Amino acid sequence: MKTIIKRLAVLTVLVLLFNSCTKDSIPSTPCTPIACLNGGTSRADCGCDCPQGFTGTNCGTQITPNQVKITNIRVTKFPDTKPNGSWWDTLPNSDADIKLTLQNSSQTTLWTSPTYYPDATGIGAVSYNFVPTTPIIITNLTSGYIMNIYDRDTLSDEFIDFVAFNPYNSSGGFPTTKTFTNASSTFSFELTLSYVW
Repeated sequence: MKTIIKRLAVLTVLVLLFNSCTKDSIPSTPCTPIACLNGGTSRADCGCDCPQGFTGTNCGTQITPNQVKITNIRVTKFPDTKPNGSWWDTLPNSDADIKLTLQNSSQTTLWTSPTYYPDATGIGAVSYNFVPTTPIIITNLTSGYIMNIYDRDTLSDEFIDFVAFNPYNSSGGFPTTKTFTNASSTFSFELTLSYVW
């Protein structure tokens, strides 16, 4: 019995000695912090926690989203008159009754504005918001798109202008608004965007 008690006492001392040597008492090798990009935050192990849409050691790699959603289209500029200088409509309400269509690169119409702005002017600081009833979902992010603006008429809508654009860029982050202008600077619009990964 004394032998068992002695063995238990020695075992207890060994357990206590082993447990007193914790990791805290062993000097750790310090790490060198790295600069986290794109809003990433530094961790205690000198790595980075990346925000949604970014990956990599320092959050420097942008992830392509699965979808871009367009929730608002704001027209900021369009030709106030026809190329020959005449009005879009007859007097007294001679300005265009503007509406929009969105097409893919094959010129298939993806969306048509259900509303229009009567007698809209393209002169000065204009702002005409077209809010889709449900977000326009873009899944082909490598393809181009075309925004067309028309003068809504009783018999047939009259084409005013267009902008070729891509709502997503593989660099530059994920802005919630992007502005697009055609090559002749005659038609501009701003998209309100959200992203789905």
